[in-house]
Amino acid sequence: MILSALVLWPWIVALWLGGRPQDSHRLALPAALLELVLALSAAFAGGTLDNRALYLPLIGYLWSQQNSNLAATLAVTAAALLPFALRFAWRLEEFRTLVIAAFVLVGALMGTFFSQNFLGFYLFYEIVALSGAWMILISGDRDRAAALRFLLYTVGGSLLLLVAVLYIYLGNGSANGIYTFSWTGLAAVPRPEGAVATWLFLAMLAGLAVKLPVFPLHSWAGPAYGRAAPAASMLLSGAAVLAGAYGLIHWAIPLLPQGALQFAPYGILTGAVGTLYAAFLALDAPNLRRFAAWASVSHMNLVAIGLFALQEQALHGALFLLVAHALLAVGLFGVIAILEARGMPGHWDGLGGLFRQTPRLGAWTLFFFLTGMGLPGLANFPGEFLSLAGAFRVSPWPAAIAAFGILLSVIVFLRAYERVMLGPLNPGIPRGIGDLSGGELTMMWALGILCLWLGLDPQPVLGQFQGLLPVHSAVHFAGAFHGH
Repeated sequence: MILSALVLWPWIVALWLGGRPQDSHRLALPAALLELVLALSAAFAGGTLDNRALYLPLIGYLWSQQNSNLAATLAVTAAALLPFALRFAWRLEEFRTLVIAAFVLVGALMGTFFSQNFLGFYLFYEIVALSGAWMILISGDRDRAAALRFLLYTVGGSLLLLVAVLYIYLGNGSANGIYTFSWTGLAAVPRPEGAVATWLFLAMLAGLAVKLPVFPLHSWAGPAYGRAAPAASMLLSGAAVLAGAYGLIHWAIPLLPQGALQFAPYGILTGAVGTLYAAFLALDAPNLRRFAAWASVSHMNLVAIGLFALQEQALHGALFLLVAHALLAVGLFGVIAILEARGMPGHWDGLGGLFRQTPRLGAWTLFFFLTGMGLPGLANFPGEFLSLAGAFRVSPWPAAIAAFGILLSVIVFLRAYERVMLGPLNPGIPRGIGDLSGGELTMMWALGILCLWLGLDPQPVLGQFQGLLPVHSAVHFAGAFHGH
């Protein structure tokens, strides 16, 4: 019952902490580490885990879960982010409510990764949106407008997702007399083709790509990531985005391969424009939070290029970049959390010359900024290289635009580092500001080692994407893949 435990354990912890607020600091990290252990157990078990319960007529098994290398890899990624986020939120006054929301979010993510019934996936997907909006509302600047925009975008888009799948459900039922929301039932032939397939794919795309977020569905991300507490932004930009990407790979593209193929050229182009446009927004960001937010969006649009290329090399690169970006999100927003804990809100005019006072923080900030630039040997490089290499084989000009966006991100990160760490010490910064503490340094080392491992030895993670479940194979992608 590992898969059920992955979903239910975080929710049990959230319920417990809701009634016993005094236990939040004592139990949060051990509970998060146990969730990571469960996720690693699922990863090592491979595709042997599955369970089914709650059979309903015309729906199938609502609680239908099956393990796969893809789902387990994303589950480990989401679970790994949780203890980092909690540790960076340790001193926040809203720590208990943030912990509860974080555990609800992670439990729902586990449900989206393993659900084989669409209604189950959809319910978990909506809980991810609700808990994400809750995190924005209760932490950081507590910006109601940012939380509402996030909720409207994600819930509104997911309604279109539901309508598209209902069309497939009714079509399959009328064709073979079997009404079910199970993956195998929905994937039964005949599948929609032509203009119908394209419109249905666009409807599913509206509900799933908004979570990444893909241009032009990205405008909620700047306020959401930039207003929430850094710990919440880590989970939103590093973990919640995984649900949208997984939905595209596991549901949208296999169910509507012809629609995906017809949209692919436009998808690559929008991803390329989004990569470049978000990099410009990061360059013009008013503060460090917005810089990190738009840098994250730029990377997610590069992921979209790899997904929409419908080419094996690009797909593997996009999936790898999802994992790498999760670590980068923790690093970027972790630096912001450390600065805010020392009384610096992150506005450019209140920063400058920090390396003189905090050389260890300056060194680790440079490390994560270099990771964001895609420096060879660090986590982002293999994913960026494979995504672009595969996209170039399918659509060279949009891929060239994306490559220019990556080059621009080098300028963006270097400019941000100069404004934060270099030059004379800003007179507004307290002279006695402390460098990294022992706990903060431990987290930086843990993140740094993971980033180096992914950059220097990417094959263990890439290998997980070679043996996906049959539902992700070329058989079910027939007519959609551009090749290897």
